[in-house]
Amino acid sequence: MTPPRIAVTVVSGFLGAGKTTLLNRMVRRAEGSRLAVIVNDFGELNIDAAIVSEVTDAVVSLQNGCICCTVQEDLLAQLTGMAQLQPRLERIVIECSGVSDPQRIVQTLAYPQLRSQMQLDMVITVVDATRHLQLEGEYARLARAQVAAADLLLLNKTDLVDEEQLQALRNALGLRTRIHESVQAQLPDALWLDTDLDLKSRTVKPMVRVSNDDHSEMFSSWLWQGTTALDVERLRAWLQALPGDVFRVKGLVVLAQGGKAHWLQHVGTRSQFLPATDEALANATRLVFIARRGFDGWQALGQGLEACKMTEDERT
Repeated sequence: MTPPRIAVTVVSGFLGAGKTTLLNRMVRRAEGSRLAVIVNDFGELNIDAAIVSEVTDAVVSLQNGCICCTVQEDLLAQLTGMAQLQPRLERIVIECSGVSDPQRIVQTLAYPQLRSQMQLDMVITVVDATRHLQLEGEYARLARAQVAAADLLLLNKTDLVDEEQLQALRNALGLRTRIHESVQAQLPDALWLDTDLDLKSRTVKPMVRVSNDDHSEMFSSWLWQGTTALDVERLRAWLQALPGDVFRVKGLVVLAQGGKAHWLQHVGTRSQFLPATDEALANATRLVFIARRGFDGWQALGQGLEACKMTEDERT
């Protein structure tokens, strides 16, 4: 008897939309099933994979490139290997980086060596209700491509906008696919665990043209690492004042208050600090910044972070 094909769920969305929060929820809800996760991050460190690894060991990291461009061959190799695992996997969840077009991942799943082994059951695109309509130019086109590829749109952070803003976003998204509105990336199990979409009957949607073949060229990234703990109040104030060209800040930060490690997620003017494991503490502070192409303010950002450090006199 031919074994059932492995269900594949693709999670997409622009930088900071809430994909990793959703992925953590999905992993927890699928506890007990044979599930593996592929996480792609743009930058020198795969912070998202490190966060998800605190929930499950079944994580594969594809980093420092766009999963639909520069690391697409790595994705194909990982999926081919996963198809051979025993006991056989039941589901694979792929989290695309915020710079990726998920339609290219859909096309990868249709390659001959995969389509007899795996079945795409849905593409979920997470949309940030506070930022989607503010994107311009090639960044707006990339976000539209992510939306166009979706079977389900998770309209996230709806608690942070008023009803007028929310309706404007609904109008912009249109009625092309299902939309579920959420806070903190809450997604009912029935919307993703009970799907039954067949790859053979699924229509590959037209791709929305984005200006660059390699989407990662639209962005620049920078890694900052340090061993000195940072003062949380100075850090919060500094993050609030970041230039608009910086789309995203995420990573592990050791806070002077208590000396504990926290996962930092920053988008726009909002920051979130979540406690990390004791194992993460040994890695000290490491932050990844993602900004517009050509951003040249990295030195100033480094100086700002240095100013957030707590001095020896303050610690005594």
